[in-house]
Amino acid sequence: MSLSAKSIDIKTEVVDEITPYQVITMLLDGALERVDQAIISLDEGELEEANALVGKTIGIVGGLRQSLDTKQGGELANNLDMLYEYIVAQLQAIDEYDEPVIILDEVRKLLNEVHSGWVEIEAQV
Repeated sequence: MSLSAKSIDIKTEVVDEITPYQVITMLLDGALERVDQAIISLDEGELEEANALVGKTIGIVGGLRQSLDTKQGGELANNLDMLYEYIVAQLQAIDEYDEPVIILDEVRKLLNEVHSGWVEIEAQV
């Protein structure tokens, strides 16, 4: 076996060990990181960079929303769907606010709550 084939086997094993809960928390980590970066970019006056980061956050949250199974997930999935919809709407309208950092702070708090919930659910499973 070549070194590259062995590397692929190791990566496959790691991917096989990741639970769906970990995938969700990693996506939420990514969204939170983009929000933090957007806040920093706004503070530094880099509006284009902040807009790009907000766009990436919208993409991540949109992906999380699309991955919900509202039939199987019941009330929890429906509540998450509404929350993700709200977060995306806030981010899409961020240019309309005088203080976009306030919106980003709110989004960060909401995403942190969801992240904590997924970590707690995984611990119980």
